[in-house]
Amino acid sequence: MRSFATDLKIGFLALLVTLATAIVVLFLWYRDYQVSKNFLYEAQKVSSTLPILAVTEGQLSKWTDEIRKNETVKGEMEEHFIEQINKIRKGEYNADQFNQHLLSCKKFCGVLLDKIFASDTREVSKIPHEIVFFGLDKDALTARYQKKVQDFMKRNQSQTIVLVGRASYIGGAGYNKELSGRRVKRVKEVFRRYGLSEEQVKPFWLGFEAPQLTRELADLYNIDPEEYNEDLFNLNQSVVMYTYSPGQYFPGVVNTMRDHIQQKTPSLIKAKQKG
Repeated sequence: MRSFATDLKIGFLALLVTLATAIVVLFLWYRDYQVSKNFLYEAQKVSSTLPILAVTEGQLSKWTDEIRKNETVKGEMEEHFIEQINKIRKGEYNADQFNQHLLSCKKFCGVLLDKIFASDTREVSKIPHEIVFFGLDKDALTARYQKKVQDFMKRNQSQTIVLVGRASYIGGAGYNKELSGRRVKRVKEVFRRYGLSEEQVKPFWLGFEAPQLTRELADLYNIDPEEYNEDLFNLNQSVVMYTYSPGQYFPGVVNTMRDHIQQKTPSLIKAKQKG
């Protein structure tokens, strides 16, 4: 018959094993979460499609855990993120090449960015925003939309205004990105003409790479379907405008642009390469 002291030792050892297992699981979760966070940081540096992103720490860790289920072999997700981080740091991607990778990656980073873009759109829909549309292959603002831009500026003169231009799938990728940039420039010119400072207007533009607007996202933005004739090509011939207070981002978001994150990553990548 076992003594009370023996039972106590067995119970204590079982507790130690449980704690050790929990620590290992927590470490693996944290390691993979940090890799996805560092990937997002690097992606924001290389890509004009990634302005201020509304994603919380909790969301990023949850999505990382969900995406891990796409692995064919254990550790595949982490290896993929590290590969992309290294390519960005070595200058092997320009913005267009990176965006092309995101479009083709259906298991890991493309999936993560899709989730982040959707979250970003939901947050933008909660703050002051407007959208202006352009004709096919046009960058001129019609009188109606020029007034819309002016009215938006008058309501938000003390705010920072973010512009995100898009183009449809009609035409070549390079030309459409250049066209999208011209559209953003036209909107920015109106803001500058009527008194906003250079620092108050943050322009970004896409060609037809992700994130394209969908009917679901248009509904979140409260865009009248008649305004774009319920046509996805028309919907993406546009510039979205939204505001935030100077010097601030969305409440509670992951600030991936801090230098300390960059300082943590090299040792992680180096350790993986040795293995």
